[in-house]
Amino acid sequence: MSIYQKAIQLEQEGAAYYEEQAEKHPESAIHSIFKTLAKAEHRHELAILEYQQQNAFVVPEATEPMEKTFFATAADVEVEYYLVPRALDVYLTALEMERQSIEMYQEQLEQAEDEAETALLEWLVDEEKKHYDQLDKLIEMIRHGDEYVTHAMFTNMPEY
Repeated sequence: MSIYQKAIQLEQEGAAYYEEQAEKHPESAIHSIFKTLAKAEHRHELAILEYQQQNAFVVPEATEPMEKTFFATAADVEVEYYLVPRALDVYLTALEMERQSIEMYQEQLEQAEDEAETALLEWLVDEEKKHYDQLDKLIEMIRHGDEYVTHAMFTNMPEY
């Protein structure tokens, strides 16, 4: 299997996971967050396919920032955490998927053979890092919400 076939498979698996989680949680923030991530993974797949066909890469239009789907306040995180059983596990799985993508694309970037391939891989690394950072922030917010609820009199919640 070529690296690009593996990359396409990784993007398809990511999109499928995100779409599955969005459908499982239609009335929660998970739905909109994972719909946004699924759309981004499909865009990554298309960029890889276009590169394979044309041996060229043009940076696609920016995707919708995931922050637009985030919670309005820390109190919303609290509600989300308790409404959706094990929501944190869903986000942690997504974070791991993004980490694996980053690693794979960075390894390939070191072996890139031309400018177009380098541009594609740099864009993919950047995209996956954005997703990773956004999910990491969300996980931190959920964890802090849980800690605050559990230990309210001992915790000084940070502002988000």
